[in-house]
Amino acid sequence: MTLPALQEWRDFYVMIGTASGVIVGATFVVATLAGDLDKRAIGLKGFITPTTVHLGSVLVGSAVLAAPTLSTLVLSILLGLGALAGVIYGVIVWTRINQLKIDLIDRFWYGVLPIFSYALLGAAAWLVFSAIGPGLELVGAALVLLLIAGIRNAWDMATFMVLGGPSAAENNPDGDKKNDPTGQ
Repeated sequence: MTLPALQEWRDFYVMIGTASGVIVGATFVVATLAGDLDKRAIGLKGFITPTTVHLGSVLVGSAVLAAPTLSTLVLSILLGLGALAGVIYGVIVWTRINQLKIDLIDRFWYGVLPIFSYALLGAAAWLVFSAIGPGLELVGAALVLLLIAGIRNAWDMATFMVLGGPSAAENNPDGDKKNDPTGQ
């Protein structure tokens, strides 16, 4: 890989890094607004941190890739270490969410996709180091997958906290469905 090849990707990394930073900020706003609600603590503790970590990975990865003076070796090491840390963290999150009663689709978005994305980033780091194949394209794909997962998960958490979780009737002290915010 040559520096000009990475330079062609600069605007791409600035764009996805900016997007991830904005979503992290919006997630903190939602968490702050819903933070005093006891029934929604699991949404804050169990899901906001992994989502923030994944979005933060996109932000840091984009910053590293936009740095003007990195050598191929240093870039590959940084990407590889980030990928390894991401896979380890993803497995920890996966073991935690498997103990919860959540839908399969949430298990995919919070657990499977991030682990896959970090593994893809690790493979891309090797390709960048080896200067073979579509290394930069795979780095971009891995970071975009993490960004998409972060967007979806931030939206999922926001709706969870606003609507009162999977059973809003549980949160209604009267058990009266007419006051149920989901309208059911």
